Amino acid sequence: MAVKASNFITLTAVVDVSACFRYYLLQSSTLAKPARPTAKPPGGSWTDAEPSYTAGSTNSLYFVDLTVFSDGTWAYSAVSLSSSYEAAKEAYNRAVAAQATAQQALSNTEVIVGTQTAATGAWTGVASFSSLQDGQQIVYWLPYAGSGNASLNLTLADGSTTGAKPCYYSGASRITTHYAAGNAIHLTYRVNANVNGTNYTGWWADANYNSNTYDRIVLNSSIKAKAAITAGRLIVGDSSGFFHLGASTSFDVNKPILYCGTSLAASASGTNNYLSYPNVNLRTTLGDSSWAKTRGETCYLAGTLSGTSFTPLASDYLTCTAATSGVAYISLGLMVSTYQIYLYPEHPIYMIQNGTLMAISQLAYEAATTADETQQTMLRIVRIAEDGLHVGDNQNTNNEVRIDSEAVNVITGGQMESKFTGSYIQFGAYQLRRTADNGLAFKVKEG
Repeated sequence: MAVKASNFITLTAVVDVSACFRYYLLQSSTLAKPARPTAKPPGGSWTDAEPSYTAGSTNSLYFVDLTVFSDGTWAYSAVSLSSSYEAAKEAYNRAVAAQATAQQALSNTEVIVGTQTAATGAWTGVASFSSLQDGQQIVYWLPYAGSGNASLNLTLADGSTTGAKPCYYSGASRITTHYAAGNAIHLTYRVNANVNGTNYTGWWADANYNSNTYDRIVLNSSIKAKAAITAGRLIVGDSSGFFHLGASTSFDVNKPILYCGTSLAASASGTNNYLSYPNVNLRTTLGDSSWAKTRGETCYLAGTLSGTSFTPLASDYLTCTAATSGVAYISLGLMVSTYQIYLYPEHPIYMIQNGTLMAISQLAYEAATTADETQQTMLRIVRIAEDGLHVGDNQNTNNEVRIDSEAVNVITGGQMESKFTGSYIQFGAYQLRRTADNGLAFKVKEG
């Protein structure tokens, strides 16, 4: 018997990867990430050559992979940002920043010696750096005094010059003869610096220079802090020391009102305090950043006065309006802006009298004058002198008794007697003595 054999063979078609390609796209970093290509090859700005990083470039590099299969089909991967390109860009930026920092540090510490050979406003010197940068700082050694408006022309590392750059010391005020020969001047270079709305380019000396200190008066003695004192505040005092001027806080008017230049701890002593000072910020004293008054007016400290003790009002104790009867007003200073005063060295006290603001010293003077006038115009009733009794004649002699509408006075030898004994005092035909009940007894001279 014959046997027939059989078998089955299964054939499978397998799709394999036949090729891979990478494409690159370099574009501005401000643009959105590119979309995945839809054509083979991608076209447009895509390229199969990887661009190298160009120093200073801020572009971003993207890549995409194209896979081609054995059956002729193909597919793109997701678009990705090139990490190697970004790393190169970051490394470059760091290197540039480090170089700039090093250059700035070098210039900040550089001492440039003036090369001028006589007193002049045309200052010169040689620098090691290659260019001027906004904010650059140097120390300039002035070999000769200035003359006229100063400008600085530096020779740079490459032999070029900066040109004459104006030198300022405060705002737009030019340096002239402010510095004597042999000064090391710390200068900062600024480009288009805004000063009160106008742009300036040049060198500025440190702001601590001030050739005019006549606008302040320092208290030439040490004070003790009764409580902790903050710099920039107005302070007042009593027998225990000085403290912040404040609402309802009494102080002695015999103690000066001061501007504190340096903070003091409680019970500590200090000497940087001023009787008079420009541009005192009253917002600092009040703790109110919105406080404002009218420039050019007098600022008063309002409160009540009892003997030598002054107590500021509980609110609105700093004012430019002095109009409330019964309130004492201490003249504090002149408003030089809407919130700053020029602190006066002396502080007269005022009060309202008959609707008019008057100094207490004037009120006292007028009161004394009125009292004198009243005394001089008292109605004379009787005058007993050596020549007899006189009625209402308002005459005076060295020995007499004056009986006026307000007082009885005994005059002997031209002097007013404050007291006398029980013995009689002789006035011509009359005798006068004090009685037991402190009255006056008169009689005609005996014999």
